[in-house]
Amino acid sequence: MHKTFFRVTIYSWLLFSLFSCNNDSGYYDLKDFAIKDTSKVIKFKISDTEDNSIVISRSVNSNKWIIEGSKYTANKSSVDLLMETFYRIRVKQDVPKSAFNTVINRLSVRHKKVEIFIENDKAFKTWFIGSPTQDHLGTYMLLQNGNNKSSKPYITYKPGMYGSLDVRFFTDWKGWRSPRVFNYPNPKSIKNISVKFSEKPKESYTISYKDDTIKLFDLDNKELSNYDSIQVKHYLSHFENVSYNKIMFEKQNVMDSIFQNKPHYYFELTDSSSKVTKVEFWKIKDIDSSTGWDAEHGYIRVNKNNELLRAQYFNWEILFKPLSFYTRRYY
Repeated sequence: MHKTFFRVTIYSWLLFSLFSCNNDSGYYDLKDFAIKDTSKVIKFKISDTEDNSIVISRSVNSNKWIIEGSKYTANKSSVDLLMETFYRIRVKQDVPKSAFNTVINRLSVRHKKVEIFIENDKAFKTWFIGSPTQDHLGTYMLLQNGNNKSSKPYITYKPGMYGSLDVRFFTDWKGWRSPRVFNYPNPKSIKNISVKFSEKPKESYTISYKDDTIKLFDLDNKELSNYDSIQVKHYLSHFENVSYNKIMFEKQNVMDSIFQNKPHYYFELTDSSSKVTKVEFWKIKDIDSSTGWDAEHGYIRVNKNNELLRAQYFNWEILFKPLSFYTRRYY
């Protein structure tokens, strides 16, 4: 019985070793999964046994995280969640002997591989994440440090969390992509913003902000002198966290029919680094609504991309202030 158990265990471990790289010979009991200083993490790669993978890296000149191989910024809340997991993960207990073979076999067949990079292009630590325990209070995981892979998996958990850790690690770029369209916590980083209203063109305007001096221009680019400068400056603070909430995977002819229409609102923002963001916003027709328009959502397109996004109206409505909002008290 003991010989059979030993043979199966060795077989399982050899099978598990096949899916990873460069394992040194020898016995390693590794269980220090945590990253003690996550500020040093410059990149992490998530892959699975179905040939899906994604790499999230910190941009060189800023603290922003990007999806490698794309033009998209990574969702900050998702990155923060993983950084917290990297830091707070703990070993709960050894894998029971009665479950050891099963856990190894399952890990060899199906797992998520998380490579964590610090300061260079060689993975500092690699996690192999398996399934949750039956009570969902732990997750089967195995650790690799550099080229040395642990000879045994452990049951891990994050204090204060109920459920499996593996759900936090996914490879779908749509889930990783940041939904933010405008993200300017500091209004001074906005150089100018043009707002156009197709239904009421005369309510369109441009705000210029430079060296703490704010200027307001009408549709004809004429500088105005009588307006509420406090409200104009306050308007720029609304561009801190403006997002879409869904990517609409519509047929091309459906998107074309929307894009051919004149947008109800149009924004063109230039920031202090000369980055330009152009956004078209269409209201969505709703025959059941008293106004004839969907009160919850609108469609947007960013920088003329061939992509239709859905936005929550309440998140954008504050940007629809007309020119008269700033000038009415003076006329």
